[in-house]
Parts: sequence; structure tokens; C-alpha cells
Amino acid sequence: MKPAVVCVGESGINGLATVRSLGRRGVPVDVVAVASSAQIASASRYCRRFFPVEDLAALPRTLLGLEPAVLYVDNDPMLKALAPHAAALATRFSLVDPIADAERLTDKAYQGSVARQAGISVPRTWLPRTWEELLSLKTAKRVIAKPLARAEFKAIVAADGPELAELLRGRIASPAEVVVQEFIEGGDAQIYAALCYRAQSRDRSFVLSVRKLRQTMPGSGVMAVGEVVDAPQVREMTRRLAKAANARGAFCTEFKLDPRDGRYHFIEWNPRPAYFQSIGWQAGFDLAWLAYCDHADPARLPDAGASFQGQHYWINLHGDLRHLAKVPRLALEPATWRPYLRRKECAVFTLDDLAPWRASMRQLAAWLFRRRSFGRASARLSARRA
Repeated sequence: MKPAVVCVGESGINGLATVRSLGRRGVPVDVVAVASSAQIASASRYCRRFFPVEDLAALPRTLLGLEPAVLYVDNDPMLKALAPHAAALATRFSLVDPIADAERLTDKAYQGSVARQAGISVPRTWLPRTWEELLSLKTAKRVIAKPLARAEFKAIVAADGPELAELLRGRIASPAEVVVQEFIEGGDAQIYAALCYRAQSRDRSFVLSVRKLRQTMPGSGVMAVGEVVDAPQVREMTRRLAKAANARGAFCTEFKLDPRDGRYHFIEWNPRPAYFQSIGWQAGFDLAWLAYCDHADPARLPDAGASFQGQHYWINLHGDLRHLAKVPRLALEPATWRPYLRRKECAVFTLDDLAPWRASMRQLAAWLFRRRSFGRASARLSARRA
């Protein structure tokens, strides 16, 4: 079978899902990652070879030295680093992700503009250039700031502009590094997402809708626990956005449902596989495999009307413990543990590929004991009960 190369960043959970998806079907899979990263994907038994690079600047040169393959990228920084080399890469690889369009498709301001033009509700948005502009924001709602590029935080929620400025000082050099929006009230369970693959070989879009239950940080972060749900409107909006943005390949969206009026509000999209892409496996939706078929054997793509259904959960244990460390009272509520007792797909643990799980457990142990994060949360909970 035609080989695949997966560019992996951060923890590697996203890339690990791609490696496992393809490797289990007999596809030879190589992993490329920055040598200093904490990724666990290269530990998989389904990883044929691992090519560490010194930094992102060395990534294009390393890739161009590999054999022709189907190329996957699991994170935005690598997409942007490869963008200037898209033409050269296209002569050697089948590109799953829109590398040449990375700057346009990852631009949060552009995303909001496309969503509005597509008739989708978007929270009121600001792109402040100075601290004075940030301080002068006028709205009766809480606000949320998200970095325009990779940063140490995913999002910060504040009561108003002045509080947001206080929370952001020391994290960013300038407010121009964030996009600010009115915060749509509601818990993590009001956040809906869609995994989408818009084929390049033919006019077909495959979409699965899911819902977050808990995020790594309450109110922000990435999925810690989620479930597959039937949300036709979320799927329809995702198809509309992919077409409006002229995006092909992986295209994953996120919306928040306002419980007060029942409207979905656009949050963002990612022009690459989502971190939680393995949530779709038990529903028959395998984004990485759809992409491989599209590039290596289009005849294997499902019919346009294919239905992807399931009733199961997705769990990232490390991410969920981070959430519970912030809200320790949830550990005492039986409903918190329901996903662990029901049909589920674990982000890392699987009996046929234990090495990544062992690596993940070592990282979890470091978080639990060296930083003592969970211990501090347990102490707070004990104090409250006392």
C-alpha cells in the first residue's frame, strides 16, 4: 500500500489516531516530529519509522528527503511552517491538508467573516491593536480571548475588557495577538463540533457531529470527555462553511448552543484533523482513512449518503483530570464517571498498542506528583467539606 507520513505536534494524541487508523489497515506509516516534543505517536507499534527534526525550520527539508507518500499534518504551527514549501511538497506527496492555504484558513478573523457570509451566527468580535483598545471594549456580556497563533493558553474568559487586560498581561506582548469575542454563556456541554472530510477526488463531504461534555479547562481548552450526537444543523453548517471557504480535506468545526434562544453560534474551524478524531471510529467515521482512500484509492470512499451513527463517549484521562483539578467537587458526582462505565473510545489506551499509553502515563505521573496539581485540588475539596 502507498505509505503515509504524519507530522505530529504537541502531545501527539491527534497524530496517534492517524497512525493507528492507517497502521491497523496495513498502511506503512512514518512519523515526523520535533525531537524535543512530548508527543507519544512515534511510540506506537504502527509507526514504521520515526524522523525527529531539530525545529520547525528543519521540517520541510526532512520531508522532501522522504519517499513519496500521503502526507498528514496534525497541528497548525506545522501547517504554517510548511506553507511556503507547498508547491515542492505537492510534487512528492499527496497532501491531505490544505498546506498552501494554511495562513488563510487558520486566520480567526477570516473564519468569522466566512461564517457571517454563510448566514451563521458569530459572536460579536474585536481585534484590538493596543491595550487602550482592549480596555475600552463595550459590551454587557462576558468576553473571551483566544490567541491568533500558538500560545501557552487556549482561551481566557473575563467579565469585561479591563479584567481581560489584567489576565492577559504577562502572557502576551500586545493585544494584537488575540481575538476577543462576546462569551456565549453555557457550560462545556453546550459546545458542539463536527468532524468533516471534503473529498478532493470527487464532490463528496462526510460529516460526523459530536458534543463536548468536559474540556481540559472549564469553559475553554480542548475536549476531555465528549460523545457522538445526532446534530443535523451542526453537520449542515459545517458543509456550508467548508464550501464557502473553498476548503478540501479535513475540516473540523466548533459551535456553541445558546440555551436561551436555541441558536448555534460559530466558534472556529480547523483545516486539519481534530484532536479528538478517534471519537468517530465506533460510529464508522474514520477521518484519516477517508483521507487515505481519497488520495490513494478513491473507489474505496463511501457513498455520498453514508450515515455515521453511534452512542458512545470519548475520554482523554489526562485532560479530564486537568478539568477535575479545577472543579474538584465534580469528582463526587456519580454522573461525572458515567462515561467511564459506558461504551467508550479512549484517546490513548488500547490493548493492541500499549506503548503510547505507557508513555502517556509517565507524563500523567509527572503532572500528578511533580507539579502536585491534583493534590492541591483534593486539598481544596477536603477543606470545603470540612
